[in-house]
Amino acid sequence: MSQESVMHWLSLRVRLACVVALLISLMVPPYAPKSALAFDDVGSVDQQFLLVEDGFLMKSSSLTQQGGRRAYSEAIAYKVKEGDSMERLSLRYKISKETIAWANNLKEGETIHPGDELVILPVNGVLHTVKAGQTLLGIAELYDIPAETIAQQNKVKGSFLMAGQELIIPAGKPIVTKPVVVAAATSSKSSVQKTNGRTSPPAKPMEEITLAPTSGVLQKPCSANCFITQYFTSSHYALDLQEKGGGPIFAAEAGTVIRAEYGWNGGFGNVIEIDHGNDLVTLYGHNKELYVKAGDQVQRGQLIAAMGNTGLVYGATGIHTHFEVRVKGVKKNPLLYIEE
Repeated sequence: MSQESVMHWLSLRVRLACVVALLISLMVPPYAPKSALAFDDVGSVDQQFLLVEDGFLMKSSSLTQQGGRRAYSEAIAYKVKEGDSMERLSLRYKISKETIAWANNLKEGETIHPGDELVILPVNGVLHTVKAGQTLLGIAELYDIPAETIAQQNKVKGSFLMAGQELIIPAGKPIVTKPVVVAAATSSKSSVQKTNGRTSPPAKPMEEITLAPTSGVLQKPCSANCFITQYFTSSHYALDLQEKGGGPIFAAEAGTVIRAEYGWNGGFGNVIEIDHGNDLVTLYGHNKELYVKAGDQVQRGQLIAAMGNTGLVYGATGIHTHFEVRVKGVKKNPLLYIEE
């Protein structure tokens, strides 16, 4: 066989092999290792998304159990480093030391330590957790901040809020803070009881504490059995709460007793006033007996008086407590403060 014949034969064989290989490649998928084809296990998506930005963690879209957007979406979760102080953080983020303390429930004078995680709000103010039944207008009145300001800061559209949702209240302050301590010395008017022309010492202070019948900023000042007989109106700046036959009266929140007086007292009868700090004062009128005196420090839910019908009331059926909430001297609707 000549050389040319051999070359022709080999050429035909090579071409045939190429055609067969091409056909096989078109019909059979390319090989890939199993590791390349395997998908990572996808677990449940955490509701908390963390983004690293400029060296700190930002909670960008954290959700409550109800699915509502929280105020933390606009705040910083900052981890305290060696050398940090409240003053330095205040200067760095251009907010007050008080705002940092309020957002993190830090007591006055409490120090921070490396490793602590702090919530840093974007503006001066406080965080408010929405309770069932609360509205944007009600919260605005509670803090005396325009509803539009709160809505704009928290990107709230409309007036719909969800229980558990957290709102930043710009320029807001805690409703209750450490109360002002007053001197324990009292006048004879507040330290004695006059009954039928006779003078007798007041009832001894009692340290009894009740479970809070409500979980609002303030608790209802009477037991779970008492009910409202008169609401807050333009002519009645208080709640009248009654328990059949009378009952105990409790401090709506911790504070300092600034008034505890027997007598007529402008129609209030035997009256008690408690300063809860931050210009918040509660008043309890028409009491039968007083168990505290001016200067006493009381706790939330502490027994302070017995319900009565002293002062300007109408007969034996008038047994009730006249409950006022005053903020900076202005009488507010108590229902805003004792909501369930």
